[in-house]
Amino acid sequence: MEKRSRERNRRRHPGARLAVGLAAVVATTGVASLATPATAAVVCQVTYTVTSQWPGGFVADVAVLNSGDPLNGWTVTWIFPDGQAVTSAWNATIAVTGGQASATSVGWNSAVPSGRTVGFGFQGTWTTANSVPAAFAVNGVACGSSGTGSGTTTTMPTTTRPTTTTTGPTTTTRPTTTTTSTRTTTSTTTRSTTTTISSSGGGNSEGLVGFAGLSGYGRNGTNGGAGGETVTVTTYSQLAAAVADDAPRIVRVSGTITGSGSAMLDVGSNKTIVGVGSTATIDGFGLDVNGWGPEEVARGGDTCDPAERDTFPHVGNVIIQNLSFRNSPDDSVNVQCYSHHVWVTFNTFHPANDGSVDIKRGSDLVTVSRNRFVGTDKSMLLGHSDNNGAQDRGYLRVTYHHNHFDGSNTRHPRVRFGYAHVFGNYYRVSDYCLGLGAEAKIYADGNRVASAKTITQDFDSDAHLTWTATNVYDPATITRANDSGKTMADWLNADNTIAPPPYTYPAGPAPSTPPVAGAGASGSDRI
Repeated sequence: MEKRSRERNRRRHPGARLAVGLAAVVATTGVASLATPATAAVVCQVTYTVTSQWPGGFVADVAVLNSGDPLNGWTVTWIFPDGQAVTSAWNATIAVTGGQASATSVGWNSAVPSGRTVGFGFQGTWTTANSVPAAFAVNGVACGSSGTGSGTTTTMPTTTRPTTTTTGPTTTTRPTTTTTSTRTTTSTTTRSTTTTISSSGGGNSEGLVGFAGLSGYGRNGTNGGAGGETVTVTTYSQLAAAVADDAPRIVRVSGTITGSGSAMLDVGSNKTIVGVGSTATIDGFGLDVNGWGPEEVARGGDTCDPAERDTFPHVGNVIIQNLSFRNSPDDSVNVQCYSHHVWVTFNTFHPANDGSVDIKRGSDLVTVSRNRFVGTDKSMLLGHSDNNGAQDRGYLRVTYHHNHFDGSNTRHPRVRFGYAHVFGNYYRVSDYCLGLGAEAKIYADGNRVASAKTITQDFDSDAHLTWTATNVYDPATITRANDSGKTMADWLNADNTIAPPPYTYPAGPAPSTPPVAGAGASGSDRI
Protein backbone atom coordinates (compact mmCIF):
# COMPACT_ATOMS: atom_id res chain seq x y z
CA MET A 1 0.00 0.00 0.00
CA GLU A 2 1.70 3.19 -1.16
CA LYS A 3 -0.73 6.09 -1.08
CA ARG A 4 -1.30 7.15 2.49
CA SER A 5 -2.10 10.02 4.79
CA ARG A 6 0.92 10.95 6.86
CA GLU A 7 1.83 13.26 9.71
CA ARG A 8 4.79 15.31 8.46
CA ASN A 9 6.09 18.09 10.67
CA ARG A 10 9.76 17.21 10.77
CA ARG A 11 12.39 19.88 11.24
CA ARG A 12 15.24 19.19 8.85
CA HIS A 13 18.94 19.08 9.72
CA PRO A 14 20.86 18.74 6.45
CA GLY A 15 23.99 16.69 6.70
CA ALA A 16 22.89 14.89 9.85
CA ARG A 17 22.06 11.61 8.10
CA LEU A 18 24.56 9.57 6.19
CA ALA A 19 24.98 6.52 3.95
CA VAL A 20 26.67 3.21 3.26
CA GLY A 21 27.44 -0.27 4.43
CA LEU A 22 28.86 -2.93 6.65
CA ALA A 23 32.33 -2.33 8.13
CA ALA A 24 35.10 -4.67 7.08
CA VAL A 25 38.37 -2.69 6.90
CA VAL A 26 39.10 0.81 8.17
CA ALA A 27 41.92 3.25 7.48
CA THR A 28 41.81 6.56 9.36
CA THR A 29 43.88 9.55 8.32
CA GLY A 30 45.28 11.99 10.82
CA VAL A 31 43.58 15.12 12.08
CA ALA A 32 44.61 18.36 10.41
CA SER A 33 43.77 22.04 10.31
CA LEU A 34 42.68 23.30 6.93
CA ALA A 35 41.11 26.32 5.31
CA THR A 36 38.05 26.34 3.07
CA PRO A 37 37.80 28.70 0.11
CA ALA A 38 36.17 31.13 2.53
CA THR A 39 39.26 30.81 4.82
CA ALA A 40 37.30 29.11 7.59
CA ALA A 41 39.58 27.17 9.92
CA VAL A 42 38.58 23.52 9.93
CA VAL A 43 39.91 20.38 11.58
CA CYS A 44 39.21 17.23 9.60
CA GLN A 45 39.48 13.49 9.96
CA VAL A 46 38.74 11.07 7.14
CA THR A 47 37.82 7.43 7.76
CA TYR A 48 37.96 5.07 4.78
CA THR A 49 36.15 1.74 5.22
CA VAL A 50 36.07 -1.20 2.82
CA THR A 51 32.63 -2.64 3.58
CA SER A 52 32.90 -5.68 1.30
CA GLN A 53 35.37 -7.09 -1.19
CA TRP A 54 35.38 -9.86 -3.78
CA PRO A 55 37.66 -10.80 -6.68
CA GLY A 56 37.77 -7.72 -8.90
CA GLY A 57 35.33 -5.58 -6.93
CA PHE A 58 34.64 -3.83 -3.63
CA VAL A 59 32.38 -1.37 -1.81
CA ALA A 60 33.80 1.46 0.32
CA ASP A 61 32.51 4.03 2.81
CA VAL A 62 34.18 7.39 3.46
CA ALA A 63 33.32 9.45 6.55
CA VAL A 64 34.60 13.01 7.05
CA LEU A 65 34.52 14.42 10.59
CA ASN A 66 34.56 18.23 10.74
CA SER A 67 35.85 19.35 14.14
CA GLY A 68 36.46 22.98 13.19
CA ASP A 69 34.41 25.77 11.61
CA PRO A 70 31.31 24.85 9.58
CA LEU A 71 31.85 23.74 5.99
CA ASN A 72 29.65 25.04 3.20
CA GLY A 73 30.48 22.71 0.34
CA TRP A 74 33.29 20.16 0.31
CA THR A 75 35.48 18.12 -2.00
CA VAL A 76 37.42 15.14 -0.70
CA THR A 77 40.40 13.98 -2.78
CA TRP A 78 42.64 10.93 -2.51
CA ILE A 79 44.97 8.74 -4.55
CA PHE A 80 44.18 5.14 -5.46
CA PRO A 81 47.59 3.39 -5.20
CA ASP A 82 46.63 0.39 -7.34
CA GLY A 83 44.65 2.04 -10.12
CA GLN A 84 41.23 1.21 -8.66
CA ALA A 85 38.18 2.56 -10.50
CA VAL A 86 34.76 3.72 -9.29
CA THR A 87 31.69 2.35 -11.05
CA SER A 88 28.90 3.92 -8.98
CA ALA A 89 28.58 6.29 -6.02
CA TRP A 90 26.07 7.67 -3.55
CA ASN A 91 25.91 10.87 -1.48
CA ALA A 92 28.71 12.42 -3.58
CA THR A 93 29.73 13.04 -7.18
CA ILE A 94 32.94 11.07 -7.78
CA ALA A 95 35.47 11.35 -10.60
CA VAL A 96 38.69 9.34 -11.04
CA THR A 97 41.49 10.25 -13.46
CA GLY A 98 44.81 8.44 -13.46
CA GLY A 99 44.38 7.23 -9.90
CA GLN A 100 43.46 10.69 -8.55
CA ALA A 101 39.93 10.61 -7.13
CA SER A 102 37.63 13.42 -6.04
CA ALA A 103 34.25 13.35 -4.32
CA THR A 104 32.10 16.50 -4.22
CA SER A 105 29.06 17.23 -2.05
CA VAL A 106 25.60 16.89 -3.59
CA GLY A 107 23.46 19.76 -2.37
CA TRP A 108 21.64 18.48 0.68
CA ASN A 109 24.88 17.37 2.40
CA SER A 110 27.01 20.40 1.44
CA ALA A 111 26.66 22.06 4.84
CA VAL A 112 28.62 20.26 7.56
CA PRO A 113 28.37 21.92 10.99
CA SER A 114 31.23 21.76 13.44
CA GLY A 115 31.40 18.41 15.19
CA ARG A 116 29.36 16.61 12.55
CA THR A 117 30.29 13.85 10.13
CA VAL A 118 29.34 13.65 6.48
CA GLY A 119 29.63 10.42 4.57
CA PHE A 120 29.51 8.98 1.08
CA GLY A 121 30.20 5.65 -0.53
CA PHE A 122 30.97 3.94 -3.78
CA GLN A 123 31.38 0.63 -5.56
CA GLY A 124 34.63 0.06 -7.40
CA THR A 125 36.84 -2.37 -9.27
CA TRP A 126 40.43 -3.51 -8.78
CA THR A 127 42.86 -5.75 -10.66
CA THR A 128 46.17 -6.69 -9.00
CA ALA A 129 45.49 -5.25 -5.53
CA ASN A 130 43.09 -3.09 -3.54
CA SER A 131 45.31 -1.19 -1.12
CA VAL A 132 44.00 1.55 1.15
CA PRO A 133 44.07 4.95 -0.63
CA ALA A 134 46.58 7.60 0.39
CA ALA A 135 46.83 11.41 0.56
CA PHE A 136 43.31 12.28 1.66
CA ALA A 137 42.51 15.99 1.53
CA VAL A 138 39.42 18.12 2.06
CA ASN A 139 38.96 21.28 0.02
CA GLY A 140 42.57 21.11 -1.09
CA VAL A 141 44.27 20.77 2.29
CA ALA A 142 45.65 17.40 3.36
CA CYS A 143 44.16 15.76 6.42
CA GLY A 144 47.07 14.83 8.64
CA SER A 145 49.55 17.16 6.96
CA SER A 146 49.77 19.44 9.99
CA GLY A 147 47.49 17.77 12.48
CA THR A 148 48.00 16.33 15.92
CA GLY A 149 46.81 12.82 15.12
CA SER A 150 48.63 10.08 13.31
CA GLY A 151 47.19 7.79 10.68
CA THR A 152 46.60 4.11 11.22
CA THR A 153 47.58 1.30 8.90
CA THR A 154 45.32 -1.71 8.38
CA THR A 155 45.53 -4.70 6.09
CA MET A 156 42.90 -5.50 3.53
CA PRO A 157 40.69 -8.52 4.21
CA THR A 158 41.26 -11.89 2.65
CA THR A 159 37.80 -12.89 1.48
CA THR A 160 36.92 -15.99 -0.48
CA ARG A 161 33.67 -16.67 -2.19
CA PRO A 162 31.57 -19.41 -0.58
CA THR A 163 32.06 -22.97 -1.72
CA THR A 164 28.80 -24.86 -1.64
CA THR A 165 27.61 -28.43 -1.60
CA THR A 166 23.92 -28.72 -2.39
CA THR A 167 22.85 -31.89 -0.64
CA GLY A 168 19.45 -31.05 0.82
CA PRO A 169 18.49 -29.20 3.95
CA THR A 170 19.26 -31.95 6.44
CA THR A 171 22.97 -32.23 5.59
CA THR A 172 24.02 -28.76 6.73
CA THR A 173 26.25 -28.95 9.79
CA ARG A 174 25.81 -26.61 12.70
CA PRO A 175 28.11 -23.56 12.51
CA THR A 176 30.95 -23.21 14.98
CA THR A 177 31.76 -19.63 15.86
CA THR A 178 34.57 -17.85 17.66
CA THR A 179 33.68 -14.81 19.72
CA THR A 180 36.58 -12.61 18.66
CA SER A 181 36.60 -10.01 15.90
CA THR A 182 37.83 -12.69 13.53
CA ARG A 183 35.05 -15.16 12.86
CA THR A 184 35.46 -18.50 11.15
CA THR A 185 32.29 -20.42 10.37
CA THR A 186 32.05 -23.93 9.03
CA SER A 187 28.95 -25.44 7.41
CA THR A 188 28.02 -26.64 3.95
CA THR A 189 28.64 -23.02 3.00
CA THR A 190 32.08 -21.96 4.26
CA ARG A 191 33.58 -18.52 4.68
CA SER A 192 36.44 -16.99 6.61
CA THR A 193 36.19 -13.26 7.15
CA THR A 194 38.23 -10.77 9.15
CA THR A 195 36.05 -7.93 10.40
CA THR A 196 37.10 -4.66 11.99
CA ILE A 197 34.36 -2.38 13.26
CA SER A 198 35.09 1.30 12.76
CA SER A 199 34.96 3.61 15.77
CA SER A 200 32.83 6.38 14.29
CA GLY A 201 30.14 7.67 16.65
CA GLY A 202 27.36 5.81 18.36
CA GLY A 203 27.62 2.45 20.06
CA ASN A 204 25.02 -0.20 20.73
CA SER A 205 22.24 -0.48 23.25
CA GLU A 206 22.38 -3.47 25.59
CA GLY A 207 21.12 -6.69 24.06
CA LEU A 208 21.35 -5.63 20.43
CA VAL A 209 22.40 -8.43 18.07
CA GLY A 210 22.65 -8.46 14.31
CA PHE A 211 22.88 -6.03 11.45
CA ALA A 212 21.66 -2.97 13.39
CA GLY A 213 24.75 -3.34 15.57
CA LEU A 214 27.25 -3.02 12.73
CA SER A 215 29.06 0.06 11.46
CA GLY A 216 28.16 1.99 8.35
CA TYR A 217 26.56 5.19 7.13
CA GLY A 218 28.86 7.23 9.34
CA ARG A 219 27.96 5.60 12.65
CA ASN A 220 28.90 2.59 14.77
CA GLY A 221 25.80 0.66 15.79
CA THR A 222 22.42 1.70 17.15
CA ASN A 223 21.65 3.36 20.48
CA GLY A 224 18.56 5.43 19.63
CA GLY A 225 18.04 8.44 21.85
CA ALA A 226 20.84 7.60 24.29
CA GLY A 227 22.41 10.76 25.69
CA GLY A 228 19.40 12.92 24.92
CA GLU A 229 16.51 14.14 27.03
CA THR A 230 13.76 11.78 28.24
CA VAL A 231 10.12 12.80 27.75
CA THR A 232 6.86 11.00 28.50
CA VAL A 233 3.96 11.35 26.07
CA THR A 234 0.29 10.44 26.47
CA THR A 235 -1.31 11.99 23.36
CA TYR A 236 -0.80 11.81 19.62
CA SER A 237 0.24 15.46 19.35
CA GLN A 238 2.85 15.01 22.09
CA LEU A 239 4.25 11.91 20.38
CA ALA A 240 4.35 13.62 16.98
CA ALA A 241 6.28 16.57 18.41
CA ALA A 242 8.71 14.36 20.30
CA VAL A 243 9.76 12.24 17.30
CA ALA A 244 9.73 14.90 14.59
CA ASP A 245 13.30 16.21 14.69
CA ASP A 246 16.70 14.50 14.68
CA ALA A 247 17.86 15.43 18.19
CA PRO A 248 18.65 12.46 20.48
CA ARG A 249 15.61 11.75 22.64
CA ILE A 250 14.08 8.90 24.64
CA VAL A 251 10.31 9.06 24.17
CA ARG A 252 8.31 7.09 26.76
CA VAL A 253 4.80 6.19 25.64
CA SER A 254 2.33 5.92 28.51
CA GLY A 255 -1.10 4.34 28.04
CA THR A 256 -2.91 4.16 24.70
CA ILE A 257 -2.27 6.76 22.02
CA THR A 258 -4.88 6.83 19.27
CA GLY A 259 -4.48 8.25 15.79
CA SER A 260 -5.71 11.62 14.62
CA GLY A 261 -6.52 10.80 11.00
CA SER A 262 -3.00 10.22 9.66
CA ALA A 263 -2.21 6.62 8.78
CA MET A 264 1.54 6.91 9.42
CA LEU A 265 3.57 9.13 11.75
CA ASP A 266 7.09 9.97 10.55
CA VAL A 267 9.96 9.32 12.95
CA GLY A 268 13.24 11.27 12.85
CA SER A 269 16.76 10.10 13.64
CA ASN A 270 18.24 9.32 17.06
CA LYS A 271 15.06 8.25 18.82
CA THR A 272 14.16 5.55 21.31
CA ILE A 273 10.37 5.14 21.40
CA VAL A 274 9.63 2.85 24.35
CA GLY A 275 6.42 1.88 26.09
CA VAL A 276 5.97 2.37 29.83
CA GLY A 277 5.04 -0.84 31.62
CA SER A 278 2.94 -3.46 29.84
CA THR A 279 0.02 -1.43 28.46
CA ALA A 280 1.57 1.16 26.11
CA THR A 281 -0.35 0.96 22.83
CA ILE A 282 -0.27 2.61 19.41
CA ASP A 283 -3.83 2.40 18.10
CA GLY A 284 -5.11 3.45 14.68
CA PHE A 285 -1.83 4.53 13.06
CA GLY A 286 1.69 3.29 12.39
CA LEU A 287 5.26 4.57 12.76
CA ASP A 288 7.17 5.42 9.57
CA VAL A 289 10.98 5.58 9.82
CA ASN A 290 11.40 7.61 6.68
CA GLY A 291 13.32 10.73 5.64
CA TRP A 292 11.19 11.45 2.59
CA GLY A 293 9.56 14.55 4.06
CA PRO A 294 6.94 17.06 2.92
CA GLU A 295 9.29 19.07 0.73
CA GLU A 296 10.40 15.86 -1.01
CA VAL A 297 6.80 14.78 -1.53
CA ALA A 298 6.00 18.15 -3.06
CA ARG A 299 9.00 17.90 -5.36
CA GLY A 300 9.16 14.21 -6.23
CA GLY A 301 5.92 12.49 -5.29
CA ASP A 302 4.78 10.27 -2.44
CA THR A 303 7.79 7.93 -2.35
CA CYS A 304 11.55 8.09 -2.95
CA ASP A 305 13.12 6.72 -6.13
CA PRO A 306 16.72 5.56 -6.77
CA ALA A 307 17.53 8.71 -8.73
CA GLU A 308 16.58 10.78 -5.68
CA ARG A 309 18.78 8.92 -3.19
CA ASP A 310 21.28 11.77 -2.79
CA THR A 311 18.72 14.58 -2.65
CA PHE A 312 17.39 14.19 0.89
CA PRO A 313 18.67 13.25 4.37
CA HIS A 314 18.19 9.66 5.52
CA VAL A 315 16.84 8.63 8.92
CA GLY A 316 19.14 6.59 11.15
CA ASN A 317 19.54 5.29 14.71
CA VAL A 318 15.98 4.50 15.81
CA ILE A 319 14.73 2.02 18.44
CA ILE A 320 11.04 1.04 18.66
CA GLN A 321 10.42 -0.98 21.82
CA ASN A 322 7.79 -2.41 24.19
CA LEU A 323 4.71 -1.20 22.31
CA SER A 324 1.50 -2.91 21.26
CA PHE A 325 0.30 -1.99 17.77
CA ARG A 326 -3.37 -2.24 16.82
CA ASN A 327 -5.66 -1.27 13.95
CA SER A 328 -3.23 0.61 11.73
CA PRO A 329 -4.96 1.58 8.47
CA ASP A 330 -1.61 0.99 6.73
CA ASP A 331 1.51 -0.67 8.22
CA SER A 332 2.27 -0.85 11.93
CA VAL A 333 5.99 -0.11 11.43
CA ASN A 334 7.49 0.97 8.13
CA VAL A 335 11.24 1.45 7.51
CA GLN A 336 11.94 2.94 4.11
CA CYS A 337 13.78 5.41 1.87
CA TYR A 338 17.37 4.48 2.81
CA SER A 339 16.74 4.53 6.56
CA HIS A 340 19.38 2.61 8.48
CA HIS A 341 20.35 1.40 11.96
CA VAL A 342 16.86 0.57 13.19
CA TRP A 343 16.01 -1.85 16.00
CA VAL A 344 12.41 -3.08 16.41
CA THR A 345 12.25 -5.12 19.61
CA PHE A 346 9.86 -6.46 22.27
CA ASN A 347 6.70 -5.23 20.55
CA THR A 348 3.36 -7.00 20.11
CA PHE A 349 1.72 -6.69 16.72
CA HIS A 350 -1.99 -7.22 16.21
CA PRO A 351 -3.58 -7.17 12.72
CA ALA A 352 -3.13 -4.05 10.60
CA ASN A 353 -4.73 -3.21 7.28
CA ASP A 354 -1.41 -3.95 5.57
CA GLY A 355 1.91 -5.19 7.01
CA SER A 356 3.19 -5.32 10.57
CA VAL A 357 6.90 -4.59 9.93
CA ASP A 358 7.78 -3.58 6.36
CA ILE A 359 11.39 -2.75 5.42
CA LYS A 360 11.95 -1.47 1.90
CA ARG A 361 13.30 1.11 -0.57
CA GLY A 362 17.01 0.85 0.12
CA SER A 363 16.83 0.66 3.91
CA ASP A 364 19.65 -1.21 5.62
CA LEU A 365 21.21 -2.52 8.84
CA VAL A 366 18.03 -3.40 10.74
CA THR A 367 17.32 -5.87 13.55
CA VAL A 368 13.81 -7.16 14.32
CA SER A 369 13.92 -9.16 17.55
CA ARG A 370 11.73 -10.60 20.30
CA ASN A 371 8.47 -9.35 18.86
CA ARG A 372 5.16 -11.24 19.08
CA PHE A 373 2.87 -11.35 16.06
CA VAL A 374 -0.67 -12.27 17.16
CA GLY A 375 -2.97 -13.27 14.31
CA THR A 376 -1.30 -10.88 11.87
CA ASP A 377 -1.88 -11.42 8.16
CA LYS A 378 1.23 -9.91 6.50
CA SER A 379 3.78 -10.03 9.28
CA MET A 380 7.16 -8.95 7.86
CA LEU A 381 8.11 -7.74 4.38
CA LEU A 382 11.68 -7.17 3.19
CA GLY A 383 11.58 -5.52 -0.25
CA HIS A 384 8.22 -4.42 -1.61
CA SER A 385 8.36 -5.05 -5.37
CA ASP A 386 9.92 -7.40 -7.92
CA ASN A 387 10.65 -4.28 -9.99
CA ASN A 388 12.67 -2.43 -7.33
CA GLY A 389 16.05 -4.10 -7.69
CA ALA A 390 17.78 -0.89 -8.77
CA GLN A 391 17.04 0.63 -5.37
CA ASP A 392 17.30 -2.45 -3.16
CA ARG A 393 20.33 -4.42 -4.37
CA GLY A 394 23.18 -4.07 -1.89
CA TYR A 395 20.85 -2.83 0.85
CA LEU A 396 18.07 -4.55 2.87
CA ARG A 397 20.34 -6.40 5.32
CA VAL A 398 18.14 -7.45 8.24
CA THR A 399 18.37 -9.78 11.24
CA TYR A 400 15.17 -11.45 12.48
CA HIS A 401 15.66 -13.32 15.73
CA HIS A 402 13.67 -14.77 18.64
CA ASN A 403 10.32 -13.57 17.36
CA HIS A 404 7.12 -15.44 18.27
CA PHE A 405 4.73 -15.92 15.37
CA ASP A 406 1.54 -16.70 17.25
CA GLY A 407 -1.20 -17.71 14.82
CA SER A 408 0.01 -15.32 12.13
CA ASN A 409 -0.49 -15.98 8.43
CA THR A 410 2.25 -15.03 5.93
CA ARG A 411 5.59 -13.18 5.51
CA HIS A 412 7.90 -14.35 8.29
CA PRO A 413 9.57 -12.70 6.39
CA ARG A 414 8.92 -12.48 2.63
CA VAL A 415 12.17 -11.33 1.02
CA ARG A 416 13.05 -9.60 -2.25
CA PHE A 417 16.64 -8.54 -3.09
CA GLY A 418 17.72 -8.44 0.56
CA TYR A 419 19.82 -10.60 2.88
CA ALA A 420 17.82 -11.90 5.84
CA HIS A 421 19.39 -13.71 8.79
CA VAL A 422 16.57 -15.61 10.48
CA PHE A 423 17.41 -17.40 13.73
CA GLY A 424 15.86 -18.47 17.02
CA ASN A 425 12.27 -17.79 15.94
CA TYR A 426 9.18 -19.82 16.89
CA TYR A 427 6.59 -20.43 14.18
CA ARG A 428 2.97 -21.40 14.69
CA VAL A 429 1.55 -20.03 11.45
CA SER A 430 -1.40 -20.81 9.21
CA ASP A 431 0.37 -20.34 5.86
CA TYR A 432 4.09 -20.04 5.02
CA CYS A 433 7.13 -19.20 7.12
CA LEU A 434 9.67 -17.87 4.58
CA GLY A 435 8.72 -16.19 1.31
CA LEU A 436 11.41 -16.65 -1.34
CA GLY A 437 11.08 -13.64 -3.65
CA ALA A 438 13.22 -12.02 -6.35
CA GLU A 439 16.95 -12.43 -5.62
CA ALA A 440 16.22 -13.26 -1.98
CA LYS A 441 19.12 -14.39 0.20
CA ILE A 442 18.16 -16.04 3.49
CA TYR A 443 20.32 -17.76 6.10
CA ALA A 444 18.08 -19.57 8.60
CA ASP A 445 19.31 -21.42 11.68
CA GLY A 446 18.00 -22.48 15.07
CA ASN A 447 14.31 -21.88 14.29
CA ARG A 448 11.43 -24.08 15.41
CA VAL A 449 8.40 -24.61 13.18
CA ALA A 450 5.62 -25.92 15.42
CA SER A 451 3.05 -25.82 12.61
CA ALA A 452 2.65 -24.31 9.15
CA LYS A 453 1.10 -24.96 5.77
CA THR A 454 4.60 -24.84 4.27
CA ILE A 455 8.02 -23.74 5.45
CA THR A 456 8.93 -22.00 2.19
CA GLN A 457 6.77 -20.39 -0.45
CA ASP A 458 8.44 -19.85 -3.83
CA PHE A 459 7.75 -16.53 -5.53
CA ASP A 460 10.83 -16.41 -7.78
CA SER A 461 13.29 -18.95 -9.18
CA ASP A 462 16.26 -16.68 -8.41
CA ALA A 463 15.94 -16.96 -4.62
CA HIS A 464 18.37 -18.75 -2.32
CA LEU A 465 18.08 -20.21 1.17
CA THR A 466 20.47 -21.91 3.54
CA TRP A 467 18.47 -24.00 6.03
CA THR A 468 20.83 -25.47 8.61
CA ALA A 469 20.42 -28.68 10.58
CA THR A 470 19.83 -26.62 13.73
CA ASN A 471 16.29 -25.82 12.55
CA VAL A 472 13.65 -28.10 14.05
CA TYR A 473 10.30 -29.17 12.58
CA ASP A 474 8.05 -32.22 12.39
CA PRO A 475 6.85 -32.99 8.83
CA ALA A 476 3.60 -34.25 10.36
CA THR A 477 2.76 -30.63 11.30
CA ILE A 478 3.57 -29.22 7.84
CA THR A 479 0.38 -29.44 5.77
CA ARG A 480 2.02 -29.48 2.34
CA ALA A 481 4.47 -32.19 3.41
CA ASN A 482 1.48 -34.50 3.74
CA ASP A 483 -0.19 -33.60 0.45
CA SER A 484 -0.20 -36.34 -2.16
CA GLY A 485 2.55 -36.10 -4.76
CA LYS A 486 4.59 -33.41 -2.99
CA THR A 487 8.35 -33.60 -2.59
CA MET A 488 10.45 -31.81 0.02
CA ALA A 489 11.25 -29.03 -2.46
CA ASP A 490 7.54 -28.19 -2.53
CA TRP A 491 7.49 -27.29 1.16
CA LEU A 492 11.16 -26.68 2.05
CA ASN A 493 13.11 -25.40 -0.93
CA ALA A 494 16.68 -24.82 0.28
CA ASP A 495 19.78 -24.84 -1.92
CA ASN A 496 22.18 -24.04 0.97
CA THR A 497 24.16 -21.47 -1.00
CA ILE A 498 23.91 -18.48 1.35
CA ALA A 499 26.83 -17.78 3.69
CA PRO A 500 26.34 -16.93 7.38
CA PRO A 501 26.14 -13.28 8.42
CA PRO A 502 29.32 -11.30 9.17
CA TYR A 503 28.84 -10.97 12.93
CA THR A 504 28.96 -13.05 16.10
CA TYR A 505 25.57 -14.04 17.51
CA PRO A 506 24.14 -16.49 20.07
CA ALA A 507 23.21 -19.26 17.65
CA GLY A 508 21.91 -21.67 20.31
CA PRO A 509 19.47 -24.53 19.78
CA ALA A 510 16.00 -23.98 18.35
CA PRO A 511 13.57 -22.87 21.07
CA SER A 512 11.40 -25.70 22.39
CA THR A 513 8.78 -23.21 23.57
CA PRO A 514 7.99 -19.66 22.43
CA PRO A 515 10.85 -17.29 23.32
CA VAL A 516 10.47 -14.33 25.65
CA ALA A 517 8.96 -11.82 23.26
CA GLY A 518 6.40 -9.04 22.94
CA ALA A 519 5.40 -5.93 24.84
CA GLY A 520 5.30 -6.39 28.59
CA ALA A 521 7.62 -9.40 28.56
CA SER A 522 10.41 -9.61 31.10
CA GLY A 523 12.99 -6.94 30.33
CA SER A 524 10.97 -5.45 27.49
CA ASP A 525 11.11 -1.86 28.78
CA ARG A 526 14.79 -1.84 29.73
CA ILE A 527 16.60 1.02 28.02
